[in-house]
Amino acid sequence: MYTYQTGNQTIDYKIEVVPNRTDITVQICDKEGVKVIIPRGLNENNVRSIIARKATWILKQLNGSQPAEEKPAAPKKEAVKKETAKKEAPKAAASAAKTGSFEEGDKFPYLGRQYRLNIVRGDVAKAKMTFRAKFIATVPESWNEQQTNEGIGQLLTEWYQGRAGEKFQEALKSVKKTANNAPESVKWDELGEEYATTQDNTIVLNWRLLTAPLATIEYVIASQFTNADELFEDAAERKQWLSDNTLNAF
Repeated sequence: MYTYQTGNQTIDYKIEVVPNRTDITVQICDKEGVKVIIPRGLNENNVRSIIARKATWILKQLNGSQPAEEKPAAPKKEAVKKETAKKEAPKAAASAAKTGSFEEGDKFPYLGRQYRLNIVRGDVAKAKMTFRAKFIATVPESWNEQQTNEGIGQLLTEWYQGRAGEKFQEALKSVKKTANNAPESVKWDELGEEYATTQDNTIVLNWRLLTAPLATIEYVIASQFTNADELFEDAAERKQWLSDNTLNAF
């Protein structure tokens, strides 16, 4: 049994590892309480991160008496595979954000590090997101809980996507130092579960890769046009993040 403390409340939970599973599911049952079903390869820190994100939802279910099951998180990728099928890119720059529960002090990954969320309610007409060693979401005082959660989700999505092009080009520039056949540029898109794909001979990266270290992003880029394991002496370290984490930014 594991324990997670949030405020003055405690969430006790069990972890069940299912070898052939590809997603993460949180279940609340009358007899077993909170159970997190995960694929093999995830560690307790990964699970605690999920519990932290879903703490409000879990406590609401526990305070009721009905069994519940949270929608599965995005599947965990085990290896980088070169995808050759063409996919139609969405026209909008920012996809619809997932509706989640966001609280003061929540942490979000960016380039391999975790940064806290600061929620500021003020006399503003429009919500905005700034970043100064932490995520600062300024939202209207009139917003209710649902509006705040949806708004912050959208702000985070737009913030990550707004930096995807620059950071991915930075990673590509580093790859080009060791790979003569590297492309001149890469793009980003909404790719769901895929780390990367190739569309019309152009490498397209999942914008959620911004949660990974730059070294891992470089590995994913290289894997699309060459043998990345041979290109990097520290390839095992670079791709370890892919085994230990999912692409869920929030």
